[in-house]
Amino acid sequence: MDEDNLSKAIMIGVTTLVGVMTVSAIIIFFNSSLNVVRKVGSGKDFGNVYRSDIESTLLMSNTGNYIKGTSVINLLSYYEQDVNVILSIQNIKYLDNNGNVQIIDSIAIDSKEINIRNNAYNRALRYIMDNQDFTISVEDEDIDLGSKKITIRGV
Repeated sequence: MDEDNLSKAIMIGVTTLVGVMTVSAIIIFFNSSLNVVRKVGSGKDFGNVYRSDIESTLLMSNTGNYIKGTSVINLLSYYEQDVNVILSIQNIKYLDNNGNVQIIDSIAIDSKEINIRNNAYNRALRYIMDNQDFTISVEDEDIDLGSKKITIRGV
């Protein structure tokens, strides 16, 4: 009987030890995960990343450098709802149904009404090709109000 009690005591002791080690491992993992999250932060602020992309595109103004159609699309999407910004897209090249290159002289997104701005925006998106080169020029009209005129010209 003594051996039976001894083996039960050892089994209970080992089981308790394994349980304590498991709980300790979970607590250590949790605390190290919290430290990693504190060091990394809550992640990237995608609004700021998107805004910095737009600002870098605007900084290309009057440099003679080209921007691609994807940057133009991002710029249009960013300023679509901003009635203080006038967007003028000129010399847009696109392919018609027959595969011929056509040119739209100008699309202006300059209305104060959101519906009219949306229609012009959708029309521009329909024709801008991702790989077309454009130049950009920006004129600040009222810095306090944040109004500007952005002219985008296809090459």
